[in-house]
Amino acid sequence: MDFKIYDKDYLTIKEFSEFSGISVSTLQKYDRMGVLHPSMRGSGNQNGYRYYAPTQVTSAKMIRVLAEMDVPLETIKELMEDRTPEKLLKLLRKNKNIAVTGMRFYSEVHSVIDTFVGLLHDGISATESEIALVEMPTMQIILGGENNYTGTVGFMREYTRFCSSKHEPKLNTSFPIGGYWDSMEAFLFEPSRPSRFFSLDPKGHDQKAAGVYLVGYTRGYYGETNGLPEKIAAYAEANGLEFSGPLYNLYLLDEISITDPSQYLLQVSVLVTETGRSPSIRPHRHF
Repeated sequence: MDFKIYDKDYLTIKEFSEFSGISVSTLQKYDRMGVLHPSMRGSGNQNGYRYYAPTQVTSAKMIRVLAEMDVPLETIKELMEDRTPEKLLKLLRKNKNIAVTGMRFYSEVHSVIDTFVGLLHDGISATESEIALVEMPTMQIILGGENNYTGTVGFMREYTRFCSSKHEPKLNTSFPIGGYWDSMEAFLFEPSRPSRFFSLDPKGHDQKAAGVYLVGYTRGYYGETNGLPEKIAAYAEANGLEFSGPLYNLYLLDEISITDPSQYLLQVSVLVTETGRSPSIRPHRHF
């Protein structure tokens, strides 16, 4: 809608709504609460009609910004009734800090969601019975310290210790957590006891190195590997592959997406060195 705007002009509430981008119902609410009154009201047969000056759009938009940052309308009303640059500056500075905190929170939420979307996509599209070579890029992670399975200390004790220990950056347990073994030999020896744990937090200072990984899958409850370590080892031997780095396991599908624990989907990936007679290498999808 085009307007011929001069200082003497007034806009109906509908026109002002279209001009400012603020709904009619919100403008009516602002009026009722004394936050933003129209410049003029109709008289006679037009009694109750609201008319706004185009110059009021600046105040209207500032009010909307403050309201969207959850500043109480009563606080905004007090400001509008006794406006000073100092008062507005104080209020904006305070809420700028709140907004920064909110942006950090929602950025973290977005990152967690994006990570799970990738894992779910990989889990749904995985070819479970197949072991394949996959070229994976560098990935930032948070890697925990060495686990210590001494005496009666088991998996859950060390897992809990990883989650509660101090990390830099601080560990956000909303990100998926997986198991890390220093070598394929360690995985074959103790496939249910990771050497360490890692978090898929992209802010982590540690890395899952880029390279060619031998990747396999199995279904089952946490800790069940169903002979997958031996299958991966046999595949590597049959295809002239050498294990050349750490091994990672991670549940792509687990209790947050599947009700039957026997159907949880575990992905295992181990860094290898390829030879001239290796099978074809697939591009990486997500993890």
